[in-house]
Amino acid sequence: MNRVLCACLAAFIPIGLVGCSATAVRIVKVGPPVAIQEENGYAGEDLYLTQFSVRNKTSADSATNEDALRAQLIDYLKESAKFRNAVDATRGGVDIPPNALRLNVDLQPSLQGGDISAFAFYYELYTLFAFSPRKGTAAVAGNATLMKGRRTVSNKSWSSNAPFSYVFFGLFRSEPILAAFRAAYEDVFKHIIVPVGTEGSPTVSKDELRSLVQEGIKEASRKTERVYNSDVDKPGYRAPENKDSYALVIGIEKYQQLPQADFGERDAQTVKDHLLALGYPLRNTVHLSGSLATRSNMEKYLESWLPARLDEDSRLLVYFSGHGSPGIDSGQAYLVPWDGDVNFLTKTGYPLKRLYDNLNALKAKSVIVLLDSCFSGAGGHSILPKGTRPLVSKVDVAGGALGKVVVLSASDSSEITGADEAQGHGLFTYYLLKGLNENRGEATLKALYDSLLP
Repeated sequence: MNRVLCACLAAFIPIGLVGCSATAVRIVKVGPPVAIQEENGYAGEDLYLTQFSVRNKTSADSATNEDALRAQLIDYLKESAKFRNAVDATRGGVDIPPNALRLNVDLQPSLQGGDISAFAFYYELYTLFAFSPRKGTAAVAGNATLMKGRRTVSNKSWSSNAPFSYVFFGLFRSEPILAAFRAAYEDVFKHIIVPVGTEGSPTVSKDELRSLVQEGIKEASRKTERVYNSDVDKPGYRAPENKDSYALVIGIEKYQQLPQADFGERDAQTVKDHLLALGYPLRNTVHLSGSLATRSNMEKYLESWLPARLDEDSRLLVYFSGHGSPGIDSGQAYLVPWDGDVNFLTKTGYPLKRLYDNLNALKAKSVIVLLDSCFSGAGGHSILPKGTRPLVSKVDVAGGALGKVVVLSASDSSEITGADEAQGHGLFTYYLLKGLNENRGEATLKALYDSLLP
């Protein structure tokens, strides 16, 4: 049977019956390890891969494919993350020392795109219609948990996607999809193999492990952190996924060198959970918490990641819970990143005006900004240099730069924010999420605004 005839038959006969038109699998080899531009605080130590799973497989995926991908990850761990030895302990039978580093990895590949949505649960059907041009996106979401003994030292998630397209006959269908998945897997590997510390703090070096031993001795005498259980922690609704929805969620509580902003990280995590319930895809949602919420990371995602992904059909939500501050000299309002210094806000803060200017420049159809911060310098989620009086009357919250951006904020330039200690949330975030739950996720902006009024 010649190739053209075989390709034509693929349009009329189920894929599984046409031997020369194999369905593209989603578990693939990704190529040799590449250099990682991050420092691994555990480099030089032994690491044991104790769990490796690939979810959402297709019927064409095989155990052999998954074994090859796991071996590829082991190579990345040794060659790029610079572990002394990376041991595959996923099948058991490996003697793991009690205080060894253990890594659990979970991957989820998927196909996305306008032409694919109708066949989301029938992967083979997507490649059945061979005569019209096809395009889409191969995506991989990864989660990696690093344990040292019984202690979790890192939990890191990353998603990546790569576009593909092909035209004409079925003979050319598989390779573009495979190439896209290779690129997505490689990008995920690059981001999950370098661990970060608990709650996003940087990893510790070997020298710093001594201090961890001392902390362990003190742990028995420490007070147990309070566990909160708010009526808004779990979304009371579930909406279908909207591929055009994007979100950047930032929450900072324990700053590098500033007083903490109560419940900032807990607020951000709960907002993220609600956004996923509203249909925001995990692959389109970036969550920066604690020490991941640096100024450089905020700049990277606001000024590079979002412009590269959003188009005219996109809708975007940006949430920030943490300190705001008025610039002492300029009177501008600033968001304060985890590594911010209120004595040098022009170098370490992120101006509200710059935020709105960048968001207005996006191609997005709609942009919503939620700020659980204040900028008066008078307390709450607001901070000033030590010994400085608040400059309430001089704070410019960049209202004139809003443009197409819609902003819901915890306070105006002369107010302070508050927190609900019983609920474990900032008041702004609590009543925002309460409004969503009461309206089962279908509240309009006007309804949410009304729910925030005193």
